[in-house]
Amino acid sequence: MPSNALAKFENKMLVDVNRIIESHGTLNHDGGGRRGLGHITRSGVLMLCASWELYVEELAIEVAGHLAGRANAPTQLPLGAQKELSRLVRDHKHDLKPLELAGSGWEQVYTAHVTEVVGSLNTPKAGPIDETYKKLLGWENPSKNWTKGKDFINDFVKVRGDVAHRGSDADYVRIDHLRDNYVAGISATVIEHDNAACDFINENSDGGRPWRRRT
Repeated sequence: MPSNALAKFENKMLVDVNRIIESHGTLNHDGGGRRGLGHITRSGVLMLCASWELYVEELAIEVAGHLAGRANAPTQLPLGAQKELSRLVRDHKHDLKPLELAGSGWEQVYTAHVTEVVGSLNTPKAGPIDETYKKLLGWENPSKNWTKGKDFINDFVKVRGDVAHRGSDADYVRIDHLRDNYVAGISATVIEHDNAACDFINENSDGGRPWRRRT
């Protein structure tokens, strides 16, 4: 089994994207003439980017859960995660916040903080993802594992933004480009990201790999 985040991406989110692509094929009549199906491909871009963003967020939460669950104390978290947890408590306005760390309470404080912060990741480009993962998990430069590279992700998210803000005035996205470039590329990147997360947990905690890597 892969991570829960990957399973959801493939079995739920990506299913909707593929249904949008299938709808395009159904509405695309034979013969000449303008078909006016740009709204279908634009919808596909929006849904695919939302799927990528949700996957990135949910995987971060899942990784944090594994790290916390395997640690006997917060000092066993990766250094970056230790620093973020320390900063959270130090800067908190509530004077009694440190008491929540007693016993295993730090696990809930940590995972709740990760959940809150990743929820504000509204631009799932390589830079914000790298920064967020380093800050919350202590995972340095996860985007280095993406074969398609940072530019592919950044350009795709830029296209999503163009569609979201300009609607039908955005550049036209061909159905074959949506299917063969964006969907294929994002799907491959998700698997690589998932495999790297599996290795990261394995290298930074006891208990072996948390899930089976996808080959």
